[in-house]
Amino acid sequence: MTVRIGVDTGGTFTDVVLYDRETGEVTVTKTPSTPPEFDEGVLAGLDAVLDEADVDPGEVEYLGHGTTVGTNAVLEAEMPPLGLITNEGLRDVLEIGDQTRPELYNLQTEKPPALIPRRHRYGVPGRLDSDGNVVDPLDESAVREAARNLESAGVESVVVSMLFSYLEPEHERRVAEIVAEETDLDCARSSAVHPEIREYDRTITTVLNEAVKTTVQDYLARLEDGVAARDLAVPLNVMHSGGGVFGTRQATRYAIRTVLSGPAAGAVATREVSVVEGFPDAIGIDMGGTSADVSIVRDGEIVRSTEGEITDLPINTPMIDLNTVGAGGGSIAWIDAGGGLRVGPGSAGADPGPICYDRGGQRPTVTDANLLLGRVDPENFLGGDMDLAVEETRDVFREEIAGPLGQSVEEAALSVVDVANASLAREIRRVTVERGHDPADFAMVAFGGAGPMQAPAIAGEVDVDATIVPRNPGVFSARGLLLADVRIDESQSYRDDDPDPEVVAEGFDALAATLDERFDEQGVDPGAVTVQRSLDLRYEGQAYEITVDVPAGEVDEDALATTVDRFHGAHERRYGHAMPDEPVEIVTLRASGVVETPSVDDALTAIDEPAQRGTREVYFAGGYREMDVFRREALAPGRSLDGPAILEGEGSTAVVPPWTTATVTDRGNVVVVTADDRE
Repeated sequence: MTVRIGVDTGGTFTDVVLYDRETGEVTVTKTPSTPPEFDEGVLAGLDAVLDEADVDPGEVEYLGHGTTVGTNAVLEAEMPPLGLITNEGLRDVLEIGDQTRPELYNLQTEKPPALIPRRHRYGVPGRLDSDGNVVDPLDESAVREAARNLESAGVESVVVSMLFSYLEPEHERRVAEIVAEETDLDCARSSAVHPEIREYDRTITTVLNEAVKTTVQDYLARLEDGVAARDLAVPLNVMHSGGGVFGTRQATRYAIRTVLSGPAAGAVATREVSVVEGFPDAIGIDMGGTSADVSIVRDGEIVRSTEGEITDLPINTPMIDLNTVGAGGGSIAWIDAGGGLRVGPGSAGADPGPICYDRGGQRPTVTDANLLLGRVDPENFLGGDMDLAVEETRDVFREEIAGPLGQSVEEAALSVVDVANASLAREIRRVTVERGHDPADFAMVAFGGAGPMQAPAIAGEVDVDATIVPRNPGVFSARGLLLADVRIDESQSYRDDDPDPEVVAEGFDALAATLDERFDEQGVDPGAVTVQRSLDLRYEGQAYEITVDVPAGEVDEDALATTVDRFHGAHERRYGHAMPDEPVEIVTLRASGVVETPSVDDALTAIDEPAQRGTREVYFAGGYREMDVFRREALAPGRSLDGPAILEGEGSTAVVPPWTTATVTDRGNVVVVTADDRE
């Protein structure tokens, strides 16, 4: 068996990449996604790619999958009725939250309702202190009454979240036992899902995990049945937010870790292509129809985080540090009350889509602007399968954008593109400059349907000299699924400003033992696993932490001292100062088990046809320029092109601006470099 397959499901299309290790051949395909039964689209994609590559199912050795099912469940509030049992006095923790307000200065703002209504939340007597010692014993009769009441109320599952359970989970365990004794309800413990400090974050993360678990579980079960019916005798590997894959049992147990599944795969592919092309520091831009996701690779490693949010709710789980901007191809351009041009966050989506799709869309979008500028060929869009409504697009732009701005249609279209690019440039500065990095030290990797068209200009905005447009940029995230390591993350809070190395080592040993159990569940030999350790550190009195790697080897005083030195350096880079004389405290121990995945070795062979398709007039600042138009797949390795030029490929178009030179590498990626004498 030598064939690996990655399937990435989006809202509109399902992207599939098949790689044969023996021949080095890569086959890609797109099939329509099939909401709400997304598994049908995945299975259709598998059928299509196996047929196109003429591969027998028995030759498949690996199947990776990126899914938006968990994300959609949260965004669309598709959640079963849940109950909460917590400490007496903490019944309203979900509504009190952490005092973050979505609109800081709006005194009339209305918070969305809590994920669990108050009538389904119970506080029971029983309390631990901040060291995990019992202050008040658990009132088991109150727990039994709460459990029975919740079952009578029709909830499907109970979340148990109690103060300081990350230090001593016994009260939560006993509550779960009582719920099982008294009812047939499922029960989730915060100390099992997210055993870390901060009760609101721990509670909401556990609630969200339980809320999407059933949806994810049912989806994966249907998909596994469909895979087995096709004689694919391989386990299904699911991409998680941390940039690795795990089995379906882990994906169900930690369902909340799948909410960034698709974008995480794109970040994994960004790391691979940037390192292969000699750029260890890179900024990934995944620009689709609705939004753009920005990720960072630093020193050849993906930058990760332990906190994020979705629909203004915090998610505390290991994840790739992804930042989303509402500036995609379908983002709507509009004029605000002050006469200023805005782009996004609203999107035309796939239905009705941009005006030019001629499906009923009436709002001007970034895609429409690129059509009017000449960057999109109306006669060759999607390989000529879709006719674009050029004149209708021009009429709407003239009325809604150009007229109010006092510009020509072309000037207005360029303004729309510039505003969208400025939004992304601002986000790039936020994740680089504001974290102590100079964007000029990075390359940019542009993918997604719209990324290659916008990214070279964005690179110029932030002084990035090189932009990499990978092969098959429209299915790049699916490629990331072929490259993702098997990865499982575990953590445990441990707060101490004078840590005992022996106690810290014991904590890491306990996490490593848990990782062994998790990998054994997946049928992975624990001996093949490399364990990476890190600590969340902060200066005493701070309310935020920085995650720092722990040196390999024995955890002793020297190892902890080295880790603290690394923390001082990280704090200096991130915030512009360090306080080496201040006490540093440990907040959380983290361990990640990793089984590395081999890279994809697919050298490019250009198709045998003329590369140049002709020329086209394209509008830039200052007027129209005649641009050479090339078929991307016909450009051989080593070919170099001076801008301006258009590279039209399957599923994506790249713009090579006038001030740049594009070179095709041996692997078929295009590197666009800014000239020293940029105009």
